[in-house]
Amino acid sequence: MGLWIQVIGQIIEIKGLTELLNIENDTDSIGERQILTGVWIKTIGQILEAVSVSSQIGEEDIIKLLQEQKIAIIGDFLVSIGAAYEVSGGIRTLEDGETLQTPHIIP
Repeated sequence: MGLWIQVIGQIIEIKGLTELLNIENDTDSIGERQILTGVWIKTIGQILEAVSVSSQIGEEDIIKLLQEQKIAIIGDFLVSIGAAYEVSGGIRTLEDGETLQTPHIIP
């Protein structure tokens, strides 16, 4: 259940960040696009993990259980990669903001 709550949170974050990016009309900002891409990657990973863990509940076939565990690990990996990409975008956005003296939205 907790994993599905995280998925819902990720989807809300995507929606909010997309709206903020559109409000700013700053679609040329590489850093901010990178943040949004990182959040998308995290969300895909979170969904994979939630589906996989849900599939493991009550599973008695050891082969299927191991396959689902591998998918959960891939989901965790995507969440980590997405977070790293988001951090990189945040740093880039911060550096651009310091150069231009304009505030940017960094989650």
